[in-house]
Amino acid sequence: MSDKFGIPLTVKQVQQARFWRKYMRLARAGVPVLRALQVIAEEEEDELFLRIIHSLRESMINGEALHECLGRHKPIFGPTTIELIRTAEIRGEWDEILVELTEGLWEGTFQ
Repeated sequence: MSDKFGIPLTVKQVQQARFWRKYMRLARAGVPVLRALQVIAEEEEDELFLRIIHSLRESMINGEALHECLGRHKPIFGPTTIELIRTAEIRGEWDEILVELTEGLWEGTFQ
């Protein structure tokens, strides 16, 4: 896959874009966050990313905010992603922010 300029996207960018797009669609449908992560995990085929999703879910069950959980996986989730999610948590503007995040990943703007 390539960004809008024809530059190949990394596997990480594509994987995250798909993850956040699924998360966004589940959230729009009113699926609670822990259930959404469970559903996404059930569909994930990459073993490493599956472990990360389980880790995110477990940390959230233990009361941590999503952006804090993402921060433990900085090699996967970049600073822009973490900051956008932190902002969504504070402002409650999930729909708008998840759209921006997903588009940024597909465009190759975010790592």
